[in-house]
Amino acid sequence: MTTSPARPASRRGWAWAWVLAAGVMAAAAVRAPGAAGDVRAAAAHLDGLRLAWLGVAVTAQGVALASGTAVQRQLLGAGARLRWRTVFGLVLASTGVARVMPAGPVTGGAWQVREYRRRGAGTGLGVWAVLAGGVTSTVVTLALLLAGAAVAGVGSLPLLAGAAVLLAGGTAGLFVAAHRAQALSRWLSRRPHRSRAIARLAGAMSGLSRPLAGLGSAARVLACTGMGLLADAGVLTACFGLAGLPIPWRGVLFAYAAGQMAGRLVPLPGGIGGVEGGVLAALTLTGTPPGAAAAAVIVYRVAGYWAVGAAGITVAGILARRPQTATTPARRHRSARAATEDSTPQGPRSGDALPGSRS
Repeated sequence: MTTSPARPASRRGWAWAWVLAAGVMAAAAVRAPGAAGDVRAAAAHLDGLRLAWLGVAVTAQGVALASGTAVQRQLLGAGARLRWRTVFGLVLASTGVARVMPAGPVTGGAWQVREYRRRGAGTGLGVWAVLAGGVTSTVVTLALLLAGAAVAGVGSLPLLAGAAVLLAGGTAGLFVAAHRAQALSRWLSRRPHRSRAIARLAGAMSGLSRPLAGLGSAARVLACTGMGLLADAGVLTACFGLAGLPIPWRGVLFAYAAGQMAGRLVPLPGGIGGVEGGVLAALTLTGTPPGAAAAAVIVYRVAGYWAVGAAGITVAGILARRPQTATTPARRHRSARAATEDSTPQGPRSGDALPGSRS
């Protein structure tokens, strides 16, 4: 009986936990001075928190995480038989890592790919699920930005319609490129004297077209992504009610999408500065008083970002400490067979030498 493989996995888990803890402390140190000034500036506009809206915010955040889980399970397909609870925990943890660590989307995505690989999904399939999910989220966020701008009356309708057509064309091009990945993989495999890097690229490309089988699968991914982002926008809406402020219904979708896009351009923990600046600028542009907008943004940052980030980091630390498990059917079969062989007494086979005899 050997237990040595579990010890390195545990040490790696502790290393990840220390890295995550250091990232949280660094993010808090960077944000604390600015946050104190923001809270003092916004305190005058808070007439009293309405805690009834807290349930709305929690429900909306739960719907957003559940939608993200559905997207990941759809992208993983049958290649990784991970339970819903497992994927939900990974999505929550990855979201937490992305919201508190520098270069959050990249760091959270890399962590999520690592956890998929540890659970038997494979690196290629994990990279596909994370990248495709990120690209889909960006595309849908841009679509919500255009729709919110049209609802809020920002920009001319012909310009917004032209941008929507370009976005739809680009999305169709990405879909076609994903389905051509198998042909690209075969071409790379036929290259003479191919290196190890080209072989790995060919293997990764061969897995891109398998999970997304057709238009129906792509439509489900887009629908779940849109539902999750709309639910996340509902968190921002609930934060206005939580702060006791009137809800700017015409501008809230535009403000949410603008904050999301601006936050992705800032490589700081949680998109610090980008999210606040995008939401504030969009709300002010649509007619919301700057003081009320600042108060709502502070509540949104605490309820929608740091609370979720703290929960996600906690889950990430727990998952990182767990030993590697085999979850695919083939690995389960091999593990069960190995356990059976280890527990069954083995007699001498016909070709084996008997104890004490010479061959």
